[in-house]
Amino acid sequence: MTDHDRQALLNQLDDTAAIRSLDSQDQFGMVAGLPGQMFDAYQAGSRVELEHGGEVGGIAVAGMGGSAIGADVIASVYDAELPSPMVTVRGYNLPHWISSRSLIFVVSYSGNTEETISCLNEAMERGCRIICLSTGGKVGKIAAENNLPFIEVPSSLQPRAAMGWLSVPIAACLENLGLVEAVEEDVRETAEVLKKCIESYGPESPAAANPAKQLAADLFERIPVIYGSEVTAVAALRWKCQINENAKALAFNHQFPELNHNEIVGWEYPAEDMERFRVIYLTDAKLHPQNQKRMNVTAELLENYVGEIRRYAGAGDCRLARLLSSVNLGDYLSLYLAILYGIDPSPVERIENLKQQLA
Repeated sequence: MTDHDRQALLNQLDDTAAIRSLDSQDQFGMVAGLPGQMFDAYQAGSRVELEHGGEVGGIAVAGMGGSAIGADVIASVYDAELPSPMVTVRGYNLPHWISSRSLIFVVSYSGNTEETISCLNEAMERGCRIICLSTGGKVGKIAAENNLPFIEVPSSLQPRAAMGWLSVPIAACLENLGLVEAVEEDVRETAEVLKKCIESYGPESPAAANPAKQLAADLFERIPVIYGSEVTAVAALRWKCQINENAKALAFNHQFPELNHNEIVGWEYPAEDMERFRVIYLTDAKLHPQNQKRMNVTAELLENYVGEIRRYAGAGDCRLARLLSSVNLGDYLSLYLAILYGIDPSPVERIENLKQQLA
């Protein structure tokens, strides 16, 4: 790509009128609304009346797609505090070890996700402690009929744009039950950090000073491979999914140190296609020293095979702020890529067609 071509792409991303004309459901506005969304979601989760007492024999969150990534965020942020494992169940069946002592969050934005409803029915059969998050649908109906704790999520968002609503209430409930601490403080810090990110990455910020726009121009017609580690492993997955859904483009993710035991060997063939890939490192100030070293050594080993390796670090002190600030950059990147491809980021026609054929 010539400097002239790149500048033309950046100019395109500074045309806010053109962005608004493509963004039919205001995805940019939804991303910018995340700080306020987090406060509302925390209050909603804190108000739920929960049954206290008794040992929690494992925690599971049943969800798919945008309704599952929030669980990954909370598990990644609070895993060191939780007294028992927390897993995300992406499928029709709960793990065998889930029992009446287990705490199950059932998360479905639409309330009609068939895999999640299957897990909800299993959880009730096993006598689990259940908390439901949804806009309504079948999940809302089942919760009402069985007197299950229910957190109502606003229906005006895209599931993938409801990150605050699909993550923070889980943490608020865990705090309410005495399983984690200081969630409200984390939410407050994270909201302030996100406000600064939005000022930097949003459409009104000119491309000359906007890292999200600059990265979108560099990734246009390229294939991103996003690598994270520890807390940023979830951010890498989120980047991949957002690029898939918003930009309708291929992207891939993996995490350190696992990728050093397999994927690192794959960066060789087909040799003629290597130039099309761009590697993104999502780093963190508090990574294990060996993972920091692994990132550096891997970059040296791959420098002659991949087009380029970029590094981006989250901001803030608490893990939630560092993770979601990293996520925020990827959210904006995916939307800017959609604009460069000349498409509306909101529709996900293949997913809807698949659901119709499965119904």
